[in-house]
Amino acid sequence: MEKLKRELELSAISLGTMRFHDKSLSTNQVVELIEQCFDIGITTHHSSFEYSSYELYTKALRTSQCKAEIQHIVKLASPHFEDDGFSTQTLVQRVEDQLRALNVERIDVLQWLVRSKPINDVDRLATLENQKEEIIACLSRLKEEGKVKSIFSFPYSPVFAKSVTMLEEVDGIMSYLNKEELEYSSYANKFPFIAIRPFFAGKLILDKNKKNREKKIYRCLDFVREHEGVLSQIVSINSLEQLDVFRTYNNH
Repeated sequence: MEKLKRELELSAISLGTMRFHDKSLSTNQVVELIEQCFDIGITTHHSSFEYSSYELYTKALRTSQCKAEIQHIVKLASPHFEDDGFSTQTLVQRVEDQLRALNVERIDVLQWLVRSKPINDVDRLATLENQKEEIIACLSRLKEEGKVKSIFSFPYSPVFAKSVTMLEEVDGIMSYLNKEELEYSSYANKFPFIAIRPFFAGKLILDKNKKNREKKIYRCLDFVREHEGVLSQIVSINSLEQLDVFRTYNNH
């Protein structure tokens, strides 16, 4: 885990970009947020073309002064909901599309999802088993060609996590982890782990008192950070006011 942590150099907090559009941010506001995050050490971003904020984010990224020094966690699925099965051609194309959109040579973390419609373990585990050789070859190719630095599975279930972590090409798990969602707590101690939703979608930090809310934020982040395998926590930061909390986090 330590070796991968050094190689990836992800920031302890990753900037979640999903809500920018929902919060009606302008391009200039996103640029300023990206740059001020960078100034305090939040150098890793999480993005997806599935998010409504994607066009806004990529546009802002292109004009930011720190774009060349950002680490990227990128969410991509193969198979997607409507796909018949895993496809090397499709996943490679989706990765290449992101390399162009983000204007980078390599994705630091590919957040890989195996989907079905509806989501269920029977179909997804069948994909993993029946197309195992193609999946391994594809993931290996993406790394060997330098398009992807590491691959983390978003498993949807602990059952799938158990199977997918048996693939040597999968470097870790990326999923929900907070005081209420503990399904992956053991994985976060045994495997490299990137945590999503450390505040339980905001429910754990509700408080009208600013100081109390700040303390709750720190406790939530500390709880996740105590898990041995956690490399980074993805947090949606949508304003400079929200960012102020993280300026002092390491000194609290």
